[in-house]
Amino acid sequence: MTPDAILALYEWVIGACFRCGDANLFVTPIDAVVTPRGERYPLAACGGCVLDMEEERRRFAERKGEKYHPGRLGRPPA
Repeated sequence: MTPDAILALYEWVIGACFRCGDANLFVTPIDAVVTPRGERYPLAACGGCVLDMEEERRRFAERKGEKYHPGRLGRPPA
């Protein structure tokens, strides 16, 4: 699957990337940090970081002998 096809699996908004720290670029929601007091801080990642994390997921699936399904960052496992 091409990088553009992987990125097309996500919804994008303008924001800041939690992983590289860049701001005012297109990001996709990934997860959230919830503090012990219940405060919720959303985490989003830019396209470059999404592709890096997807590659990490692909290699992990390969090592475990499982099939890799892109586009599931921030979503529960299928």
